[in-house]
Amino acid sequence: MTRRGRRWVVRGVGAVAAITVLSAGALLVFNSTAWPQRSPADFSRQFDAAFVRATAWMVEHPEPNNSALLHMVADMAQMSGDARLRSISDRFLNDTVIDPLSLWRRLVDPNWPTVQAVLRPTLDTYQEYQRWILYGAAPDYVQLTADERANMFSPDKFWWGKRTHQLFALVFYRAQKPETVGLGALIDTLAVGIAREQPWDVRMTDLYIQRAAFLLAAGRPDLVERRWVERILDNQQPDGGWCESWHGLGPGAFAFTLATPRSTSHPSVQAAWVLYMLKYRYPDWFTRR
Repeated sequence: MTRRGRRWVVRGVGAVAAITVLSAGALLVFNSTAWPQRSPADFSRQFDAAFVRATAWMVEHPEPNNSALLHMVADMAQMSGDARLRSISDRFLNDTVIDPLSLWRRLVDPNWPTVQAVLRPTLDTYQEYQRWILYGAAPDYVQLTADERANMFSPDKFWWGKRTHQLFALVFYRAQKPETVGLGALIDTLAVGIAREQPWDVRMTDLYIQRAAFLLAAGRPDLVERRWVERILDNQQPDGGWCESWHGLGPGAFAFTLATPRSTSHPSVQAAWVLYMLKYRYPDWFTRR
């Protein structure tokens, strides 16, 4: 290749790199700032319409596929008094096919009276974050290893989806052991770290929704930006639910799919939980944002 040709290649590579950097910067600004901000009246109308449609989606799809989602449905039912949502969680609690002593029922009803300890061979079939959550919901019935407990209570070991699940487990644990020394500070540390991740993740995926949901569940509505909620509202599907991926990206950090996007329980229930918590638990959030 001639010297002139090499110069053109270098310039071309530099131009592509510059465009990539500028595009990424524009996406980060779009994701993390309040621009373009809609009026309070427009935001309120969109929020109210999304709330109704999200509720209808859950009623039409009454079988979330895990206990954590059913915990969210039960919480929404308690906040709103909606008997339709209560019937979804009650159906799980009264399901005779499921072992009545299953500890997973404690996620849906923290006062479920009859449970039994989970033995280590069964715990080993779960992922670590699932063991954390189960321990958080019923710490007297789950024996974590020293390493597992150290991980669960680490302030800085994890990031991205692992950190959101860690926070979720600690929210359960706080409800059971509120007197634990340093627990509030640990939850706040994780919450701040999760909030700092959100502007860097431009994909409107299941994890994007999850960050907002778990920050609210942790009692930190002050960390949830209005722009995040606007994006959640904007990505509600025509059927009232939400998709796990965004233009084929996600929900994992490096995941990509060519499958046709469709609404599923995991992002849909979490997004609805965001709306319910803002409406019923943190109504002042609207005036502060």
